[in-house]
Amino acid sequence: MNELANNLNQLMHIGDGFFEDFGEPLFTMDSSNNMKSDVIKTDNGYQVTVDIPGVDKDNIDLSYDQDVLSIKAKRDSTLDQKDKENNVIASERSYGEYVRNYRLPDVLADKISAKAEDGVLTIDLPKAERKETGHKIEIG
Repeated sequence: MNELANNLNQLMHIGDGFFEDFGEPLFTMDSSNNMKSDVIKTDNGYQVTVDIPGVDKDNIDLSYDQDVLSIKAKRDSTLDQKDKENNVIASERSYGEYVRNYRLPDVLADKISAKAEDGVLTIDLPKAERKETGHKIEIG
């Protein structure tokens, strides 16, 4: 019952962090299904590194839209330790679908690159030059 209350509370506050600093996750998830990540601001843009142990790269979907990087991943159940009656002896590894979203503004979307290696997903997001949004007007 407590888990249900926590999930409802998260749902009610789903947009609370939307305008937080860039790089912060937009939505929080239960830690058992959370993809652990690092977001680094570099001189040239951003680098996002996500732990994805046991996830095949074909089961990862990346997108960037309206300043938001979205990572969706799916890990299938691989229950391989069973007793004689096919009952699971232990199951501690999580599986299912995972989603993380990061607000990372001013990115050159067509230059984003990603690689998955040794259970780690690395995404490089080059930053676009920020255009001046205003200027001083002299009175003549």
